[in-house]
Amino acid sequence: MSIKQQGFGLIEVVVSLLILSVAVLGFTAMQGQAIKATDESLERTQSLIMMRNMGEKIRVNPTVIPVYSAAINTATTTIPSNTCGLNGTIKACNPTELATAEAYFFTQDMSNRGFTVNLHPCPSTGGGSDSNIMYSWCLISAWGDTRPTIGTDIKTKDIGGDSTDGKMDCLTSQPAENNESTKGGKYHLGATCMFMEIT
Repeated sequence: MSIKQQGFGLIEVVVSLLILSVAVLGFTAMQGQAIKATDESLERTQSLIMMRNMGEKIRVNPTVIPVYSAAINTATTTIPSNTCGLNGTIKACNPTELATAEAYFFTQDMSNRGFTVNLHPCPSTGGGSDSNIMYSWCLISAWGDTRPTIGTDIKTKDIGGDSTDGKMDCLTSQPAENNESTKGGKYHLGATCMFMEIT
């Protein structure tokens, strides 16, 4: 008597399920990477739009850039006494008061969206010497595990200390020897930040 096999055996079903599960896991990993890339793109776009807006405000009021820098870098949560009409109340103000008010609202808006910001002299265009003809300022925005700072910290330790905070600097600093082949102002590998040069 001859027996004819009908349908699938248990081994064929198990192998089919294994192949299907590997394909589904691969697809899931690919979707995760796509979502991560989309989030990064959205963060960069939001940051760029807000930084460009602030950059234009600084260019309109260039005589008080150090005031902008101090106000942005301290990111106080105390509203300035004179908001220069930026919160709906109309009141005259001088360039210093305007810079303080604009920096306050800018840092609060960036913070509400998960960004931290700083304004520093650009390391690749004169560093800390405003007598250099190429001197300019860098508006830096960072998110995630990155600080909006210029330095050598790549999560190993804080600059000037031994404690680890799990964060890294955004940009490399200008080397002391000012060697053209090792210019500063480059992104550290893995940093989640961006900068805009403001002249």
